[in-house]
Amino acid sequence: MSVVILGAAGFLGVNLVERLLADGAAPRCVRRRRTNVLHLRALGAQMVEAELHDAEALARALDRAELVYHLAGHYPRFSNDPAATLATGLTELEVVLGAAAKAKVGRMIFVSSTATVAGHPFRPSTELDVYLQAPGLGVYHDLKWSLEARALAEDRFPVTVVCPGACLGPWDLRNGTSSVLLQFARREAPEYPEGNVSWVDVRDVALGLSRLGEITPPERRLVLVAKSEAMSHLGARVAERYGVEPRPPLEAEVARQRADLEEARARAGGPRPNMARELVDLIVHGPRIDAEWSRAQLGLGYRSFDDTLEAYEGWARRMNLIARPLVVAQERWG
Repeated sequence: MSVVILGAAGFLGVNLVERLLADGAAPRCVRRRRTNVLHLRALGAQMVEAELHDAEALARALDRAELVYHLAGHYPRFSNDPAATLATGLTELEVVLGAAAKAKVGRMIFVSSTATVAGHPFRPSTELDVYLQAPGLGVYHDLKWSLEARALAEDRFPVTVVCPGACLGPWDLRNGTSSVLLQFARREAPEYPEGNVSWVDVRDVALGLSRLGEITPPERRLVLVAKSEAMSHLGARVAERYGVEPRPPLEAEVARQRADLEEARARAGGPRPNMARELVDLIVHGPRIDAEWSRAQLGLGYRSFDDTLEAYEGWARRMNLIARPLVVAQERWG
């Protein structure tokens, strides 16, 4: 099968490339001009350069692809300009879909987010739970909902949408969803709001995407989540591992205000926010999610949190993100 990956150099992309290569595939990796591709080169991956606004370059990159993994949906760096964020994301997606149609691709797997999974009042949410309109829970939620709705409306070729939870594990070079883990590992006590976190090992997402590419699923939408749990519970477990006294969770509005202040500082040239606004919104509004369909259809067992944390910690130490020796508690958890 001819496979192309958009966003191959990103957090999930690198893990997917590793998975496909291990499975005997030879994916064509589409990268942007300024992207760090050192690990892709080390893997011997086939690469082609194309920007998401360049329809002709994308069409050439996607030529004759039987399967396209689209992992490069727009990710908003800041939340202060919702209209521009939505316009950028939808414009880029429209160019990608048009290029894919021109290249006559076989099918596309579009990676979205559990931000698009609506909460259910009486049970954990599943693939069936979708907001009827943009939920208005933050820029990230509205952007992901809009992109997913457009992808599912595509009628020139089949599209499957995959909604992974908060991905944790190796190769999070931008320190995104792993930022809380990194702060604890550095003996810091990060701030976070109370709410639900639906997390998943990034390697399990890569495995699920690989298996999904080999079958035609009965549904067009798939959720990949290992477990949903309270953020305070998850934070306490990580704090115990690293011998850190955890802070009490922030109230939702206080967390939003802190995140907005850090974002403003970052926009003015400061460091990346320790508390990203999209992560605050995801935690505060996070529903409990049941991913049993993915277990049954794709045979996913999902790694334990301990396994995920071990893998992230080992990678972070190799990358010198964690400089000091670590003292790890003897107790393990599932």
